[in-house]
Amino acid sequence: MRAHFLIAARRNRAARPRRQRGVAALEFSLVCLLFLLIFFGIASYGALLVVQQTLSRAAQEGARAMLQASIAPSQTTTASAMGCSAANASMAWLNQFRETLGQGPVVCAPSIQPCTYSSVLTCGTVEVTYANYRNYPLIPELVPLGAWLETIFGPGSNWIPLNLTSRGTVQIGATAS
Repeated sequence: MRAHFLIAARRNRAARPRRQRGVAALEFSLVCLLFLLIFFGIASYGALLVVQQTLSRAAQEGARAMLQASIAPSQTTTASAMGCSAANASMAWLNQFRETLGQGPVVCAPSIQPCTYSSVLTCGTVEVTYANYRNYPLIPELVPLGAWLETIFGPGSNWIPLNLTSRGTVQIGATAS
């Protein structure tokens, strides 16, 4: 009687792994898929933040160049031209990337106007814009979730912005009156 019980126990132990062999592969595939989606989402938003940081840095460099040009004026270039030149030099890799996508360079728009906090002072502003980022991102969408997420959260809830813009402003002197 006892031998029969041991044989039955061995048979049950040997049979168990066969029934659950595919479960581990199924669990692995689900966990792997979830991991890859999370990883790709982090990489996509990380790339977006890298581009935004590059634009912020370029706008800052452009504003500093405008200030430098106002302190030591040049006969050949204006402060606005120096601002955009410095901004474009700071984001050269981004312009090269856009060129590979068949897009135009990042737009630089300098302006010199009275400061908002005092009409007696002059401020220089450099604004840089990466146009159409949603359609031409650094890392393309693996799964186009944007339209699906808009159906859940409503129209206008953009997860990836259409344009990325940054602005750098510096006080460059007093207005001539």
